[in-house]
Amino acid sequence: MRKSRRFNPIKFIFLVLWLISMGFIVNHYFSGQDELVIDTNKVISHTASQSKLFTSDKEDFIKTEDELEVAVVEMIMAWESEREFMIPTLSYDQAEKGIQAAIASMKDYPGYYSAVSSTESATSDVSLRLRVNYKISKVDFDASVKKAEAIVDDIIHEGMTSFDKTLAIHDYLVDHIAYTDNIEASHERIYTMYGALIHGDAVCQGYAEAFQYLSHLAGLETMIVQGTAGGEAHAWNLVKLDDDWYHVDVTWDDPVMPGGTQVKRYDYLNVTDEQISMDHQFQTEDYPVARGEGYNYYVYMDLYAENESDLIERLQVFFDGQGHQIELKTGYDIDHTYVEGVLSALERGSYRSLQYSVNPVHNTLNLSDVVYW
Repeated sequence: MRKSRRFNPIKFIFLVLWLISMGFIVNHYFSGQDELVIDTNKVISHTASQSKLFTSDKEDFIKTEDELEVAVVEMIMAWESEREFMIPTLSYDQAEKGIQAAIASMKDYPGYYSAVSSTESATSDVSLRLRVNYKISKVDFDASVKKAEAIVDDIIHEGMTSFDKTLAIHDYLVDHIAYTDNIEASHERIYTMYGALIHGDAVCQGYAEAFQYLSHLAGLETMIVQGTAGGEAHAWNLVKLDDDWYHVDVTWDDPVMPGGTQVKRYDYLNVTDEQISMDHQFQTEDYPVARGEGYNYYVYMDLYAENESDLIERLQVFFDGQGHQIELKTGYDIDHTYVEGVLSALERGSYRSLQYSVNPVHNTLNLSDVVYW
């Protein structure tokens, strides 16, 4: 008598797993069962990730958001395009937070503030594959580093004070960069020090990154501030001189006159939190307090006119010496109408023509392109 075979669940499970591994699609195994489709690509991907989980290098095995942030920073600074991390205990949201924190922290690493253009990430149960797209190439970055080193060798000299170094870097950038509003995807270099130092065109991010890197090479402690100005996102710098912090905004010190002439200004060279906050906004709690006054450009260079008679006297000395450019700060409110009146009173016998600009927010006056009789 032939014995009937009993159903063996263990053999059944192994059979199903074998069919899956061979790429079969299990469909309607039991009568009336809904269609079941198994994506073998996901199974294979998951199996590969599980395998790597036990063979992964220690550096790529991530347990916390902070560890992921550190690892991504290292990846960016190595200019790597793609890397896989094992993250068995992190959720997708935690992984994204770690990635974004890493990108945000790049402002603390001179030269890398604007390096990242975008990121693409894909996660499984245990792994994260991250792709980083950069605004410039490593070759471009290396070229800008070499250029920065040459600039510092040229403009920074032994015996310079910290103020002298800051002024030299400020003036070099204003003289060699033209602000551009040609913001296109193909011109992402304008956000970087590569655009600022190699091509001479940049937006505020490029100015700020170039100032930070040159200051770093010159031995100055500096950082990038992210905020807003003029109703738009904006970036500038903080620099530490002796024991005090000061704000420096090279972008806003590089205006173009109505006639198209490039001029240097010093409205935003070494100013306090209070002074920068007149037309800039930022999260003060995220940055060190800037209250230094001794290295403010106008104070340090003795270009501060306390009252009207002091202003007129300084301007008269400037014209008598046939100077071509001067910038003064007053201890009282001035505007275009007021300055027109002062210059009219000095015009006879002093000069024939000039260009001037006034910053009524900071009460500064800039005279340039003076032509004498």
